[in-house]
Amino acid sequence: MLLVCGVLLSDVLLPARAEGQVARPNVLLFVTDDQRATNTLRAMPKTVSAFAGGTRYTNAFATTPLCCPSRATILTGRYAHNTGVKHQSSRPLDPTTLFPRLLQQAGYRTGMAGKFLNGWPFETPPPYFDRWAKLCVGCGRDPFVFDVGGTPTARFGYSNGIIGGYAKRFLRRFEEDDSAPWFLYVTPTDPHRPWTPTPKYANTDFPEWHGNPAVLEKNRADKPPFVRQRRRYGLDGARKVRTGQLRELKAVDDMVGSLVAELKNLRERSRTLLVFTSDNGFLWAEHGIGSGRTAGQKRLPYTASVQVPLLVRRPGRPRPNTVHRLVGNVDIAPTVLKAAGVPPDPRKPPLDGRPLFDSQRRGRLVLEYWGRDSGIPSWASIRTRKYQYVEYYTDDEARTTFREYYDLVDDPWQLENLFRDGDSTNDPDVSKIRDRLARDRVCRGTEPPFACP
Repeated sequence: MLLVCGVLLSDVLLPARAEGQVARPNVLLFVTDDQRATNTLRAMPKTVSAFAGGTRYTNAFATTPLCCPSRATILTGRYAHNTGVKHQSSRPLDPTTLFPRLLQQAGYRTGMAGKFLNGWPFETPPPYFDRWAKLCVGCGRDPFVFDVGGTPTARFGYSNGIIGGYAKRFLRRFEEDDSAPWFLYVTPTDPHRPWTPTPKYANTDFPEWHGNPAVLEKNRADKPPFVRQRRRYGLDGARKVRTGQLRELKAVDDMVGSLVAELKNLRERSRTLLVFTSDNGFLWAEHGIGSGRTAGQKRLPYTASVQVPLLVRRPGRPRPNTVHRLVGNVDIAPTVLKAAGVPPDPRKPPLDGRPLFDSQRRGRLVLEYWGRDSGIPSWASIRTRKYQYVEYYTDDEARTTFREYYDLVDDPWQLENLFRDGDSTNDPDVSKIRDRLARDRVCRGTEPPFACP
């Protein structure tokens, strides 16, 4: 029996394995780039089909809605205030906290194809991956430049096809020896701007979109100054962004479908845990916020920015399910480790997330962002299924400069900040919430006294 960190793997397997559940499953994790949760999966029928019989989480959130901090959270199971990755640089990250290290040490073969972490040196291999095709972010396109197992490689074409091709190659190499499970991390760059679709989908049309109440919001007087002062981005511009993103997602859909079909060919689908998510959401002009270098369409606490798609298909007998409880990208690493029967490393900081399959329900999530040269101030937020409370801070985070409170039951589109609606009699008493947020911003692990939500 394999010993990891002094613990027998048999001691950390799920205590009551359901009928058909696979011990030490393969793991295939997809992470897209800037894909919002609402109105995007409809354009991805192959992906939806691939996860048929799985679970769709309707209240899944990126705890920091920005590429690098979110990906560090996904790969560690820790909030950004504990990974140290608060901006678009991976330099503060301790690479030994990445969960692929534990899988690799437990006998998993590991591979990755696509985008790794912003700021990770191109010439430095992604740690704890046996095989990799790491895209050089910022090197441009036509050709795309990859580090393929330590060899710089220029590839012409479209990124999804290239990334999918490498991922399929790794699957086949893994299956040449079927004695050990594998973990494959597949990270397309779409639907990130500049929204250049493959020729196959360059002219694809989608059902007309009329926006939503947040897009059509007229009065922004209740919003923070940096929102009020920006030129309003209208529905026509939002439609162009939407079309560009959906056209790119069609190619992502082809890639996911192709890889899952390859799993079937290799007779591995029933032994593979499938996970699909995005690093952050994206606004299509909600609250008038649109394209622009200073504010962008992510980084914000609003629903379209922080909510992400999350699909999970467990190996074994399919159990189609829709789950509405609060979950976050911080929960992905604990989920993979629990499914693989691999315990966290007790020598490292504890995981902040919880396995998605556990029965425990959280009442809230803490969301956080650190402003720097983005035109958006630092903020932190508590989100529950009933409300969202947001605090914005000065550059030194010593003082709160603006607050928002939204009743998500009566106001799901966040149109009325109850602190700025002109009626002081309905201002919520947030004294306890403020104290809770202050504690959550420095939380650590899931056990008292510093337990994360």
